[in-house]
Amino acid sequence: MAFALVVFNGFGISRLFLLWGVMYILTGWLYKVPVSVQPLKAMAVIAISSGISIEMLTGTSFFYGILLIVLSLTGAIRWLQKWFSPALVKGIQLGIGLILAQKAIEMVIEKGFLLFGEPGSMQMNFLVLLLLLPFLWVFQFRKKIPIALILILVSIVIIKLWGGTEPVIPKETLLDFTVPKFSILLDAFFLLIIPQLPLTLGNAMFAASDASHSFWGKQAERVNPTRFGLSIGIGNSAIGLLGGFPMCHGAGGIAAHNQFGGKTGGTTIIIGVALIVFALISPLSAILFLIPVPLLAAMLLFDSWRMIALIKKLDLSFGIVVAILVGLISFFTRNLSIALISGLVVEQSYVYIIRRKNLQVEN
Repeated sequence: MAFALVVFNGFGISRLFLLWGVMYILTGWLYKVPVSVQPLKAMAVIAISSGISIEMLTGTSFFYGILLIVLSLTGAIRWLQKWFSPALVKGIQLGIGLILAQKAIEMVIEKGFLLFGEPGSMQMNFLVLLLLLPFLWVFQFRKKIPIALILILVSIVIIKLWGGTEPVIPKETLLDFTVPKFSILLDAFFLLIIPQLPLTLGNAMFAASDASHSFWGKQAERVNPTRFGLSIGIGNSAIGLLGGFPMCHGAGGIAAHNQFGGKTGGTTIIIGVALIVFALISPLSAILFLIPVPLLAAMLLFDSWRMIALIKKLDLSFGIVVAILVGLISFFTRNLSIALISGLVVEQSYVYIIRRKNLQVEN
């Protein structure tokens, strides 16, 4: 996701790594268990697919952070949660997955073998992608071997030995203090905040808290949805002021940390330190651009599949209809707010009709 934000939105990779690294360290210190830190997926996909400016995204990060702080401190998150049914949340995730898949394919078509290399053969890119997909599926997702990380390291070494050179990244200021403009607030609310909010409430606060207690029991005593809301809110407010992209926690990332043996906050602190090292030593971050485009696309496709496959958790036939409707509207309009509102109207209309029928039967 970070590479896509660099390529399609113009973020500096070092600034992203630095701010996320600090958030990783603070999260590990605060919660004492391996709570994940990850980019906001709905916002990221909308930003990548629409080419939204850095100014808009950093301002949105600040305002979104303030909103989450207010919702957490007032307890309003519990009331809001009732409006975002599993069908609506899964529909937004479906839409995100479809858009991510399209961007992965576009990357293979439009880029060379390396992101900032010479234009290459599209056929070669697709051939490598098709070879990678079953390989990643078997080892990364069936046998739980972190083969993606191994492939990244091996491919970088091979490309360097082959004579490949990393791009010259323009010198960037690691931190860029920016005062958010209130003129963007309305657009940010409807384009970015509304689509992201149900995912943050459902996945980054409630599901993430539940996953932490399931995996680590009493050790996760500091974890609860309200504290997650506050840490995401405070973190994003600071990130927005310093020119970065917003983040959240997430049940999927927490499960991944547990799967690979994470037991304490030291896990996230180590990840945070590594990100900061990459940020401060610019040649290291530049080397990451030697990762082949087909490998980046393959990882994006698996991310998209993970989002799409969540619809299987719905067991209500009408819920699946609503989720598919929301997902398709998201994909074709690129406006997740319209999709969410459309799904809410359809769902509430159905509930109203069922209630009317039940009342008629009783009478």
